[in-house]
Amino acid sequence: MRLLRLSFLAVLIRLAVGSPGDDLDDFQHCIEQCRQSTCQEGHVHYYNRAWSFVEMPLPLHLQLLGWTCDSNCDYQCQRIITQERKDRNEEVYQFHGKWPFLRVFGIQELFSVLMSLGNLFVAYLGFRKLWSCVTNTKLGSLRFQFVNALVLNVVTMFAWIFSTVFHIRDFLVTEHLDYYFAGLTVLTGFHAVGARVFSLYRPDRVLLRWSFTIGCISAYMYHIHRLITDWSYTYNMRANIFIGVWQNVFFALLCYTLYSKYYWLEQSEEKNLCHLNYIHFKQVILPSFYSSSPKLYSLYPLLLCTIVALGMSLEIFDFPPFFYDLIDAHSLWHLVTIIPAYMGWYDWIIWDISENVIGELVELETKKKKE
Repeated sequence: MRLLRLSFLAVLIRLAVGSPGDDLDDFQHCIEQCRQSTCQEGHVHYYNRAWSFVEMPLPLHLQLLGWTCDSNCDYQCQRIITQERKDRNEEVYQFHGKWPFLRVFGIQELFSVLMSLGNLFVAYLGFRKLWSCVTNTKLGSLRFQFVNALVLNVVTMFAWIFSTVFHIRDFLVTEHLDYYFAGLTVLTGFHAVGARVFSLYRPDRVLLRWSFTIGCISAYMYHIHRLITDWSYTYNMRANIFIGVWQNVFFALLCYTLYSKYYWLEQSEEKNLCHLNYIHFKQVILPSFYSSSPKLYSLYPLLLCTIVALGMSLEIFDFPPFFYDLIDAHSLWHLVTIIPAYMGWYDWIIWDISENVIGELVELETKKKKE
C-alpha cells in the first residue's frame, strides 16, 4: 500500500526536463532588482519600476521558517513574473521544478501540507488498531506478521511527517528526508507483503525469515549509501518503481491465494462470515458487495490499489495550481492517498492476519501433532 510514496515520480520527471521559468530573462532581472533594492545597500538598477518588493527585515513568521532575503526575492519574483504571464495569456511556467504556489504564513505548499497531515492522521488511526491487536491478543507465532504491519505503519507515519515538513519548506535536508523515508516505506511494505506471501511467520521458516529481512535491510542500506555518495533522481525513481512493482505482484498473488481458498470453502458449503467482525460498513467502498462473502472481501486490496493507480494519473497529467494558486496535481494526489488508508485498509490487514494467518498456523500445528 505504501506505493503511495511513488507520488514523487512526476516530480522527478519535471526535474529531468528542467524548469523553463528559471531561464526567463524577466525572472533573472526581477531577482537582481529585488536583491539590490532589499538585500543590499547601494545603487539599484531598475529593469521594471512597476515591480515592488517586501521591505526588510522579514516578518518573524517568515524568519522562523527559514526565509531569507534572497529566498524571499526568489519567491516574490516567481509570483510577479507568473502574474505578468497570466495577464498576457501566456503559459504558466515552473521554477526550480515546482509551480509558483501562493505562500501562506510562510508555507510553500499549503494544500499538500494539509493532505500530508490528513494521511498522517489516518495512519495514526491504523496504528491504534494494530497496536490494540498486538497488546490484546495472545500472539505466539502471529507476532512476526503483526510486528511487520506495525513497523510498516510507524515508518509510514514518519514518511508523512517528513512529507509535511518538505512541503512546508523545500530545503535540501527536508527533500532528502522525504525521499529517504519514501524509499523506506516502499521497501518496508515489500518486506511485509513478501513475508506474508511466502509464509515466513511459520516456525519452520525461521532461517528464510531472517535471510529475507537481512536482505531487505541490506538493500536499503545500499540505497541510502548510493544516494549519499551520488544523489540521482533517476536512480531513486527506478529503484522505488522496481520494488513497488514487485510489491504489487505479491499483493496480487496474496489476493489470488485467499480468493481460491474461500472459493473452495464455498464450494464445499462451509459458510464462513468471520470477515464481518472486521468490517466497519461506513469505511468500506461498495460494502454490500465486499461484505457479502470472504471470497469477495479477499479481493478488496485490488480495489484500493486501483484507486492509487488512478490517482497517480494526476501526477502524470500535471497542471498549474488553481484556487488562488494553492492546489495542484500533487496535492490532489495526496488527497487521493487518504482514501485507501481510511476506507478499510488496516481492517483488511487485521482480518488477514487474525483469520488467515492463524488458520494456516493452526492447520500446521494439527498436522504436526498427527505426525
